[in-house]
Amino acid sequence: MALQQIRIFAALLALLSPALLWAGPAEDALDEGLKLHEAGKLKEAIQHYDRAIRLNPRLTEAYYNRGNAYYDLGQNDRAVKEYGEVIRHSPNDAEAYYNRGNAHRRLGQHERALKDYTAAIRFSPEEAEFYVNRGSVYFKLGQYDAAVRDYDDAIRLNPKDPEAYYNRANAHLRIGNKERAIEDYNDAIRLNPKLVDAYYNRGIAYAELSRYERAVQDYTVVLSSNPKSAEAYYNRGLAHFRLGQRQQALQDFDEAIRLNPKDPEAYYNRGLVYGEIGQHERAARDYTEAILLNPRNAEAYGRRGLVRLYQGRQEDAEADFKKAYQLDAALKKKLEPLINEAKQKGAAKP
Repeated sequence: MALQQIRIFAALLALLSPALLWAGPAEDALDEGLKLHEAGKLKEAIQHYDRAIRLNPRLTEAYYNRGNAYYDLGQNDRAVKEYGEVIRHSPNDAEAYYNRGNAHRRLGQHERALKDYTAAIRFSPEEAEFYVNRGSVYFKLGQYDAAVRDYDDAIRLNPKDPEAYYNRANAHLRIGNKERAIEDYNDAIRLNPKLVDAYYNRGIAYAELSRYERAVQDYTVVLSSNPKSAEAYYNRGLAHFRLGQRQQALQDFDEAIRLNPKDPEAYYNRGLVYGEIGQHERAARDYTEAILLNPRNAEAYGRRGLVRLYQGRQEDAEADFKKAYQLDAALKKKLEPLINEAKQKGAAKP
């Protein structure tokens, strides 16, 4: 199953108060907006920010806080425009670039977010979260080495941040640096033992290194915190299967399917277990379900063909093999020794 997602810092939604030593109608309106904003009355706050801007179109704090309010309301296009106004009036404002980058990221505009985070770092190079979020964009764009470099800087600036270690671990895992990923997951968990995603992804790293016992331990921690995680049951089932613990694997696949009955891979792998223990009818049913959910699963056709041989259903088996080879011609070489073995056993019924 997929790697759990990177974590991203929220926007710097600190509310800015007027910096002027004297108060006027625009500043009074801004102050009223701030009070409403802090009380969570965002739409009412925006009305006061509107009034402050009408009275003083150069009151940067009003644009900034109106952008924060729109961001909190999920109106990211409008937030982008407000932070743009802040930048127009104050082109060196690192927080405005950072927040606009977050709004761009929410909109899926990753290249624009990247430019804004880079500008924020240029004007304020000691803010660790700026590097974390730029790293998250590099990660999203598949530029994992660049992401690692940003997480390196974030950790240098704030070595107590578990999220930065967690994100860097994810990038290392995507690059293939599994041992380094585990080291970072260890640090993330040391700093925040409740960071469940770190256990989940560390389990993936352990499994990829064939350290299945450790993977089982990590997925068990995940399930103690989130007993409805179909993915964790599925992954733990795979690890149990690799360890030869078939009954435990079946139990985990059963639970994964109960929680997510539309996952073809769970049916397929449960079918493998049933096939190994000689329950060919159950295996065939699972392969059929996997095929219904994913009709292009060549392996499922091939495996169903094998169990049909054991069931003595030669014609049905040949039809499955034919379909499997149509979908994946390379599968023939893999299946041939298994087919010969089934035939040598006389196509015995379970």
